[in-house]
Amino acid sequence: MTFAEQRKRDVAATIAANPTKVTIDRKEKVPKGGGHQVQSRTLGPFSIRIFNQKGKQIFLNVSNTTAGVIQKDKSWAFLAGAEVDINCTPNITDEFTAYGQRFRVTDVRQRYFAGELTSIDGTMEEID
Repeated sequence: MTFAEQRKRDVAATIAANPTKVTIDRKEKVPKGGGHQVQSRTLGPFSIRIFNQKGKQIFLNVSNTTAGVIQKDKSWAFLAGAEVDINCTPNITDEFTAYGQRFRVTDVRQRYFAGELTSIDGTMEEID
């Protein structure tokens, strides 16, 4: 067994310890004419692991407007297997619902070993 295979097994075991089934709502900007068009599609369901990173770091974005103060907690993270189609680019926005809360993916890091994708992890924020 190679290290990449072992890493995939370890990730699968970590996700299986506390899995969350999510269906991803993807909005993708595609070129159309002189601008772009937003296309929506649904992906999944996928099993991922969601966890709170408050013990590691605190990201709190405070917006003060005439309507009041909004605090967004960006300390949520996820771990997914290599087979999960989850992304975050300037042209792709992925969102899903878990634990009764809506989340938007804000960062995705694909983990490779010897050129083989072994897992995907990233951060997300709660949205309304």
